[in-house]
Amino acid sequence: MNDFETAGNAVHGRRRIWVPLAVVGVLLVMIASEAVFAKSQPDGEELVSSSVVEFGADRQASVQVGDGWTLNEAASDANAQLVLTRGDMVVELSSVVFPANTTPAEMWTGMDRLLNIERHAGTEVWLDSPSEIDTTAIQGGLSGSLQIGNRAGAAFVLPDADGAEAVEAKVLAPAHASDEEKSAATQLIDSIAFQEES
Repeated sequence: MNDFETAGNAVHGRRRIWVPLAVVGVLLVMIASEAVFAKSQPDGEELVSSSVVEFGADRQASVQVGDGWTLNEAASDANAQLVLTRGDMVVELSSVVFPANTTPAEMWTGMDRLLNIERHAGTEVWLDSPSEIDTTAIQGGLSGSLQIGNRAGAAFVLPDADGAEAVEAKVLAPAHASDEEKSAATQLIDSIAFQEES
């Protein structure tokens, strides 16, 4: 009798095992489907060409985007920074407020100190000595070569006329970035401006 009961339990036991395994299998398929769907969705909001995006605490800074730029919404905060991507190119624009009459060189030193966070985290960071740069709307800025990990590009400090605010920009891409992407990033940096106070 005990043998019969044991055999019966074994048969029922198999059924008990298959039901939870089927449920787990369905759940795994659902999770995998969600992951595939999430990867198929864009990482951010695709921006309309020629649109102007204002950012910074008082929305004093602005940038005009060209074709193909996407705003990484998860990494962006209109009060402080925008992260824009185009293909393999990443452009990070940060609005930084300084005491009045801060020089661009002092702003550059401050940006370099902030990069120490990544250096201390073990990431290889190299920032070249800056040279002066003027854009369409900003005079007396600084730029220099920048490398963070396996991505290289340039860093920019673009101050306002009072030396009280600046846009710190980092343009980074892998070595295989196309000339078209590099040109689009150059145009983006050249479009940065500060709004005149009314």
